[in-house]
Amino acid sequence: MAILIGPALALLLQANSPQVDFDTDVEAATSDCVAPYGEAVESNTLSDAQWKEIIACVFANTAAQMDAQLPKKVDPITTLVSVSSNGPTYNYTYVLDVSMADVRQDNIDSLEAATRQNACNDPAMSQTIALGGAYFYRWVDRTGTRITSMRIDAC
Repeated sequence: MAILIGPALALLLQANSPQVDFDTDVEAATSDCVAPYGEAVESNTLSDAQWKEIIACVFANTAAQMDAQLPKKVDPITTLVSVSSNGPTYNYTYVLDVSMADVRQDNIDSLEAATRQNACNDPAMSQTIALGGAYFYRWVDRTGTRITSMRIDAC
């Protein structure tokens, strides 16, 4: 049964919701990705292209671990249904238990602004972005109709 929440409140809840906990093995996701670069990682002497290769590898490994644990409820109206990667871009897809017909543009603008702020205020995400990574978010309503999507590749 769907919880009836106004679209503005629904989008606000999603934008400010806590991150979902996942059982991920960070060592498994990263070790094979950084090993080929040895001490260049520690000394920060990698090229932009090499950082993007590492990010793409870590994203692919992490996405595989996380996607296997989905779907996960984020809050009463939000479900994270898919994570994936495409090179140095990490992709999130959320289903909001709202109807697109009830969503206003200012709701979407607030969701996008809050998502950008959350990503840019997160130290790990902002560092990844600075090294050439990006995050792509896609939100759909309960019928699968696209509400909005955005890519964060700069803070």
